[in-house]
Amino acid sequence: MPGCAPTSIRMRGRRWAVAGALVLLLPVGPRPAFAETGWLPQDLGSADRIGLVLASGTLRLDGAAEPPASLRRERGAPATGLATFPEQALERPTDTVDVRVGSSGDPEDVLAEVRGVRADGMWTEWYPAPDRGGRITLDADVSRVQLRVGIDGADTAVTGLGVRPLEGTGDIPAGLPDDPSPEAAPRPEGDGGPDGGGEPDGDGGDPSGDGAGGGDDIPERPFSARLFATRIGLVGETTANGHTVRANDHFVALPSRRGLAARGGGEYTVRVCTTGALGPEGKGDTEGHEARCAYLPVWDVGPWNITDDHWNADRQSWRDLDRGRPQAQAAYSEGHNGGLDGFGRRVRNPAGIDLADGAFNDGLRLPTNGWVQVDYLWTGEYRHRVEVTAPAGGGPVEVRGGAGPEHPAVGTAAHSANIDVVCQEAGARVTGPQGTGDAWYRIGEGHYIPAVYAEGGADAPVCASF
Repeated sequence: MPGCAPTSIRMRGRRWAVAGALVLLLPVGPRPAFAETGWLPQDLGSADRIGLVLASGTLRLDGAAEPPASLRRERGAPATGLATFPEQALERPTDTVDVRVGSSGDPEDVLAEVRGVRADGMWTEWYPAPDRGGRITLDADVSRVQLRVGIDGADTAVTGLGVRPLEGTGDIPAGLPDDPSPEAAPRPEGDGGPDGGGEPDGDGGDPSGDGAGGGDDIPERPFSARLFATRIGLVGETTANGHTVRANDHFVALPSRRGLAARGGGEYTVRVCTTGALGPEGKGDTEGHEARCAYLPVWDVGPWNITDDHWNADRQSWRDLDRGRPQAQAAYSEGHNGGLDGFGRRVRNPAGIDLADGAFNDGLRLPTNGWVQVDYLWTGEYRHRVEVTAPAGGGPVEVRGGAGPEHPAVGTAAHSANIDVVCQEAGARVTGPQGTGDAWYRIGEGHYIPAVYAEGGADAPVCASF
């Protein structure tokens, strides 16, 4: 069936290849050699390990490893482990790197990924390497790189890992590693149906406007899509990035590791806004609805799939689907892939995003599962990036409709969320983790947070007065 993925999307059996890449095939078993110049070998003991153990100098799957929390609600997802290595500086910026992996057992049980820091200080997404390593072209020149490796086979181990910068291409990459599905059919035009399909709003669901000084130089807006949101629950379980789920947590899960933040990080943050449409059928008062929005880091993988980066134009999997349309949504609404997800499970709801309990109940105040507008903030351009610092206790920061607590609460911003500041203005004087002050940051249309609850942003322009 054209465009359909196999019934399993584990690392096992993947046949990814980078377009135009030089794949470096290595013998399975021994540690990789780094005789050539420029290699940055990784110390296997330095990695932040989740579901992996370091045994006899190799990384292996922990016998107690389980699937990520968001996937655990549905049976059939495999146990996986993840090791994230410290970032490393490059001598000069480049958009092209070479990754080398040594392993024993089945090399297709191993997935190495790399990302880099762009000129605006933000990370690129994670880019998967071909089997056993090879050349990878990122979407921008980067000054620092970071590797991580995933394992999903009990009899497989990683024996060594390294990366080296190559001469940059100066071009945007032609494509990402292909999904192992049959050749995709042409992407159909969206129908704009009640399930949230149709052409997503690629200009961002919450335009920042141009209420800041500085003329008409407006940053590129993030991609935006309408998704069906469900509640994660699963308090006490572990997410894909190693976080232990708490009763009132504020984070999301997306069905791809390409936008999975590091443990406790917010480098991949989404803005999620209510639409008033509830249930898979989208019932409710959408015309008179006043949206609440939450700024949330991506800390887990799911729902349903794990390689469905539906927000990317050149998505890794299910490339016959429109950008912004999750495979699970298409399976539920249209019988895509026979109504099954990538693991061969019957899709029982069209969910494309999972919300932690605090985000669901307090941030968005959703009475039940419903349709939300999601802005993938890292896909836009950051000019004055800040990282939200929560008050004592780790609760979220209240987002107000103006520069002071006298304005209505319109949402929340989670601890560690990375947000771009449009402009700043003087308002009510408040005290927070960064001290005491009267500066308030405008982070979206009608969205303000106190500057003392964020790191950075002091160079943001003053908001224009009308």
